[in-house]
Amino acid sequence: MAVLSEGQNTRNVLVLTGVGHFSTHFFELMFPTLAVTLASQSHVPLEEVLGWSFLGYLLFGLGALPAGLLADRIGARLLLLVALFGLGVGALAASEAPNGHVLSLCLALMGACASIYHPVGMSLISHTIDARGRALGVNGIFGSAAIALTPIVTATLCASLGWQATYRVVGYAMCAIAVAAAFLPIDETRRVGGASAAAAAVNAATPRRDVLLPFAVLLVAATLAGLSYRGNTLLQPAYFAAHVHEIGFGAATSLVYLFGIGGQYVGGLLADRGDLRRLYLAFHALSLPALLLMTALAGIPLIASAGAFVFFSLGMQPIENSLFAHLTPPRWRATAYGTKFAFTFGVGSLAVWLVRWADGAGGLSFALICLAAVVLLIVATAAVLLRIGERQASGARPAGDAHGLRTVAASRAPARMLGGVGTAADRHAAETGLS
Repeated sequence: MAVLSEGQNTRNVLVLTGVGHFSTHFFELMFPTLAVTLASQSHVPLEEVLGWSFLGYLLFGLGALPAGLLADRIGARLLLLVALFGLGVGALAASEAPNGHVLSLCLALMGACASIYHPVGMSLISHTIDARGRALGVNGIFGSAAIALTPIVTATLCASLGWQATYRVVGYAMCAIAVAAAFLPIDETRRVGGASAAAAAVNAATPRRDVLLPFAVLLVAATLAGLSYRGNTLLQPAYFAAHVHEIGFGAATSLVYLFGIGGQYVGGLLADRGDLRRLYLAFHALSLPALLLMTALAGIPLIASAGAFVFFSLGMQPIENSLFAHLTPPRWRATAYGTKFAFTFGVGSLAVWLVRWADGAGGLSFALICLAAVVLLIVATAAVLLRIGERQASGARPAGDAHGLRTVAASRAPARMLGGVGTAADRHAAETGLS
């Protein structure tokens, strides 16, 4: 195989991970839209049909950690190809499912295969591309595009072909995409931003507790964000079907998630320029009033409010993923991402039951209020994360350094793994010592 230039490899990494991200979210979100049609056609209550997805969403989360561990040992490219083929096979199996129990098993297979992408793809990007924030933002756009397109594509296919033929068409298409992706060369050699050997030695002495505490707090915030994400993706198609009459519920859901593309792009750009902790808190805090407004609106205003919520709730993802990369050494990054997504999507799968309970207890609007309470907890946790960083920075700032949070010197101080979050160059210097 010919040696790839840095530009060629960056392009190929972005293409492979972009296809993986798009496919993962397309398969993840087919079922909530398909469930509306399936419930109507089979005369089964919607909450029962949504319950069939629990095992798939659970494995979508729990499979992330073993996928991350494998990626740190055998590489990312092979695992991503396995994921793409597995999704196609799972969809073809679902197209032949005779009942809800068999369909649930097919969804479990798709969930297990989809679990591979996030820890493996994020890790591949973070250790092969220097402009990590922007690359994660571009990758996020693929995911947001899938989230936006899946509802309307699924609704259209179901209306014209039926739900089983929809899975059949998508399954064959996915297998063809996996074959094409197998011919895409990738150089997985790790690239880490430059810093002196002295800086690396200093960072190597960073106390473990100063890394583990912010990592644990960030993991709690990400887990809650996963619960909010899963709950909203399950709830919104049904909520729009009940409260939006100007356009179809599939089109309304797709239109709302188009805002996520802009959010991912903006979040990715800001992640390379600003303080990640403050950005993380700001994006979550700005999403909360938009989510609450959704409970009081209908029609086009509801779509606008939901779009604002999606802009910030998805836009924070490149920021969050950059924070996780900053707090973990490159050799364990896939495992760290696996841990994150195991909690994010594993615990997030409980939103299936939260939405089901809330809908039965007080209706869809009450379910949105419950999800708003989850977002409020995320904001509180992000504030704690910010406070931890400030304490670490103030405790290790050199005398006379009035801007310790934003200098390279600050990012190199031993007790400042989170407090030194500044520009991308600062973070590369800090991370070198972790490797």
